[in-house]
Amino acid sequence: MKITHLILISFLFLARGFGEDVPMLTSLDSKVNESSGLALVDNQLITHNDSDEEPELYEISPETGEVKRTVVVGNVKNHDWEDITTDKGFIYVGDFGNNLGSRKNLQIYKISKEDFLKKDTVSAEKIKFSYANQIEFNPARFNSNFDAEALVSYKDHLYIFTKNWENKETDIYKISKQPGEYILNKVSSIKSEGLITGGDYDEANNQIVLTGNGIPTPFILVIKDFENNFLNATIAKHNLQPQMGASIQIEGITMINENECFLSAEKSVTGSSALYKFNFKNSPNQL
Repeated sequence: MKITHLILISFLFLARGFGEDVPMLTSLDSKVNESSGLALVDNQLITHNDSDEEPELYEISPETGEVKRTVVVGNVKNHDWEDITTDKGFIYVGDFGNNLGSRKNLQIYKISKEDFLKKDTVSAEKIKFSYANQIEFNPARFNSNFDAEALVSYKDHLYIFTKNWENKETDIYKISKQPGEYILNKVSSIKSEGLITGGDYDEANNQIVLTGNGIPTPFILVIKDFENNFLNATIAKHNLQPQMGASIQIEGITMINENECFLSAEKSVTGSSALYKFNFKNSPNQL
């Protein structure tokens, strides 16, 4: 066992009692061991795998974790799919994982919901982008502020929340939902004190929820009053109680209703891939 794995497991034991309980619903089908994003489409729970896996979207059962349906996105590759979000008419998949900080083919795939619900193979339009403030592309594993794993749909735009390996913050970029090529300027930053791994817009409460991994626990950030480019945003943090025996490397989040969300964790040294449910109403940190 690698020394980093021993250190992680040690932190898990130390973290007991420092977070809020998150019930595990089920382990996930081996087809989605790398579950990296979650979304509800027509009340069906959808996920996908991350880097170098098949370009496929999976409908999974919240009760058993099994894959009930597979939809192939036929005209794209899965370079590093990291999150999924939706609006009334479309599904958006963020192919922007960038651990080395060296990618120049960052993009978001836009898929018709109507096609997704009716077909087993669909095509995607492409929203391509680069970061205006990135001037170096030399590979530097886990030392870049241009990795990203969270994508949120809000009104007419998408918001990308980066996974900053260097300073453990998250930078926010705003991008059009229209296919094309864009150079993105940073909108704002948030001191997340951890690595942001997924996001969703909670329409019922007009807030953004982000999930991430930190030491000693994974966490959820709840962001309110963000409309003015996040300048007046208020943020609450929920540290989550690790559950021994299953992975706590949480990568995906989607709201179920005004009080609850699903969370997915990819297979890791701490255990198998898993689906969790978190209830904000029962949280001592409720806003």
